[in-house]
Amino acid sequence: MKNIEHLYLLIGTNPLSNYVVADYFLKNAVGLKTIHLIHSADDSENNIQGTGLFASHLKSVLKKNENKNAEDIQIIQIFLHEIRIKDAFSIHADLKNMLLQSKSNDLKNVHLDYSGGTKEMSLHAYETFKEIFGEAVTFSYFDSRRNRLKEDSDAHEPIASIFLGNQVEIGFEDLFELHGYRAIPEEEDSGGFSAEFFKDFLEIITNPDNFCKYLKWRKHFYDVYPDPGKVIPVHGKNKLSDLLPEDPEFSALLKKTLFLKILEDKPEYSLIEKRNGDYYLRTEVSNKQMDKLIETRKYITGKWFEQYVYSVLKENLFDKGIVSSIDLNILVQTASKKFEIDVALIKGYELCGISCTTDKTQSLCKSKGFEILHRTKQIAGDSSKAVLVTFMNETHTAETDADLSEILEDRILVFGMNDLFPQEEFCRKVADFLSF
Repeated sequence: MKNIEHLYLLIGTNPLSNYVVADYFLKNAVGLKTIHLIHSADDSENNIQGTGLFASHLKSVLKKNENKNAEDIQIIQIFLHEIRIKDAFSIHADLKNMLLQSKSNDLKNVHLDYSGGTKEMSLHAYETFKEIFGEAVTFSYFDSRRNRLKEDSDAHEPIASIFLGNQVEIGFEDLFELHGYRAIPEEEDSGGFSAEFFKDFLEIITNPDNFCKYLKWRKHFYDVYPDPGKVIPVHGKNKLSDLLPEDPEFSALLKKTLFLKILEDKPEYSLIEKRNGDYYLRTEVSNKQMDKLIETRKYITGKWFEQYVYSVLKENLFDKGIVSSIDLNILVQTASKKFEIDVALIKGYELCGISCTTDKTQSLCKSKGFEILHRTKQIAGDSSKAVLVTFMNETHTAETDADLSEILEDRILVFGMNDLFPQEEFCRKVADFLSF
């Protein structure tokens, strides 16, 4: 499949597969001159939207990446072609008209990859290309489930497929652009705390013993602040020492890496204030400041867990080159709404979305599992994967994993409290899941 001058792709509703194929041929096809993106037209009669937007997004990403490497590769022309797909006659007629015009230019070494589009598009495109070009055309199909590009051949012996899982990469920005989405930059979001801001706190939590101590202390924190909308402590508590755990060593760690860190660097978010040389719990705040204090309480009781998972995976998977991209709290803007993914990984071109929750309720965790896989499929199609990291016990984790895996065809992996340590084993399971 190396001597290809003119590459044709059928564009469906998941342009990622088309990108993978196009990127591979851009890097490996000898003498490639043109890429043709064949997309469906809108069918207003049946209220079906065509795939022209996906084709435009794909062209934009391919041209952008081509420009980055303009000194190294020949400039490739990319064309968009629209065809009607309401019936076999329309598909055949539009393709034939398009190809006869191309054939007048004496095209040679033509290749059609029919991975995208509908089954009818694939069938009739294959037949039409054969009719027009005869032996001058070759065919391929990308099996996204197995990450293999398969050459279509009339030979009696099957031709070995090409594994693309380690040959093509894509970043978050291009992945979102392919589907018409965009990631909202951090400065446009509502603020809060970053993983870097609480680096010291996250490091002490990675110690299994401290992790267990934190969980026990969190119950005490809930006792002091039972209502997220009220800062006034209960049971007559008024000093920071009333809020800290009984363990003196762990108490000192929390005080230094959490409470004093917030007070010194982000006083508007602090649950405590300094008076007469001592630290007191806040009791009087403005309505505007209340929102920031609620954000702090949310972080202390569970929001930190997303940053913890991110930090562990970054150190053990991204920094070691096992995954090609990692990001935290990605806020994705669509045409009608926006949604957030706690942690996202990309291995080559495959997206894995991770949802993190400190909840241990089985029904709630299961719903979060459905949601994270739905979101990743929106962005990257059926080949995407999802991970759910929870505080469920071992029994509920196994049950939830079995239920979701059966329904979602093993595209999701569920972790519970017992799976978080040792960290190396947790990361190994994630890596193995991404590789299957």
